[in-house]
Amino acid sequence: MRRPSTGTSKTLRGIVLAREAGISVQQVRNYEQAGLLPPATRSAAGYREFDESHRRALASARSLVGAYGWDDAVTIMAAVHRGNRETAVACIDRAHAQLDRERDRIEQALHAFEVVVTHPLDADPRMAAALDQMRRQSRPLRIGQLADLLGVRTSTLRFWDRAGLIRPAREQVTGYRVFDVDAARDAHLVRLLREGNFPTTIIRAALDEMHSSPDGRPERVGAELHRRRSQLHQSSWARLRADAALMTYLDWRDNPGLVSDQRAGGGSTRIRPRR
Repeated sequence: MRRPSTGTSKTLRGIVLAREAGISVQQVRNYEQAGLLPPATRSAAGYREFDESHRRALASARSLVGAYGWDDAVTIMAAVHRGNRETAVACIDRAHAQLDRERDRIEQALHAFEVVVTHPLDADPRMAAALDQMRRQSRPLRIGQLADLLGVRTSTLRFWDRAGLIRPAREQVTGYRVFDVDAARDAHLVRLLREGNFPTTIIRAALDEMHSSPDGRPERVGAELHRRRSQLHQSSWARLRADAALMTYLDWRDNPGLVSDQRAGGGSTRIRPRR
């Protein structure tokens, strides 16, 4: 196998790369086999031989794996090593767009929960009336009852059911929709958010968050969304740092006769000619 052009003839052992990166020699081999590193040459004895290109690729790959995950990092680096940078940048663009969509969903969900927190469900007269009616009749409400109490049409409740926004039970004999306390609260939450002009996707996300919370309290769900928003910001910065590390590696591949004052790791570098 022909050695890639690296601008340096110094051969590095796999154990040296592994120690510098803080990983095992087997992981270095895995990185090379996955395409995260350029193909290694083999010695006369059959051992892998690495050089400066592998050191720099490994630094970039480690940053990408931590920020993008293994699969995307492999897609990006393998494409780079095949000379297909269009595929690499397309993968990066998709990953950043995914974060942007998730950020937008979280922001809208937080706005929705601000509405819920400032309008406690059970304190609303319509919801209070529905709960009172259930207590007096000692059974769930039928769809017509709940529609009258919440001030919506029965057709609206059926539409919300078909859209997966509410989950009423069914009477065994008649098959009619019936709403217990939880189902009635979901219907009231949907009504409240629809009045706030929130789209169906955000309403569904808000309900999913409520259902996944241990106690379903809007305050607890809002705190979890804030935590996830913070994690999302951290992921964005991690990907930007990984992008910078990748660009440092790509610049070096384009100019193997130049040496940077700091090894691939992102950030600003000063390039000086090799002596």
